[in-house]
Amino acid sequence: MKLNTISDREYKRLEKQVALLLKSLKGDIGDEYRCSDDPSDNTPGMCVTVGATPQSDGVLSWSYQTGDNSYTGGAYGHANWGVGYLYRRSNCKEVASDIVSEIAESIAQSE
Repeated sequence: MKLNTISDREYKRLEKQVALLLKSLKGDIGDEYRCSDDPSDNTPGMCVTVGATPQSDGVLSWSYQTGDNSYTGGAYGHANWGVGYLYRRSNCKEVASDIVSEIAESIAQSE
């Protein structure tokens, strides 16, 4: 496996893990949480950033953080990121798919 590609198997594995993470985070969305600083944003939600790095065996190591993107936290130990916006009524599989797609694009463009 080249370091700038993700196998289909690993892509699907990460997508499933991120969807489970998002599902577990939904219950933590407080009424005052917002995905942006936009004053017109009045829907409770949270920004979730997932960072991933392909390992030499083809497995992706990954971590995440919630909240603002201040370039600190577990996700930023990785070179490739995906950002999603999670709301109480979000479809976690769809949000996870968007996040992992961003990560895959970043990995494909690296090197």
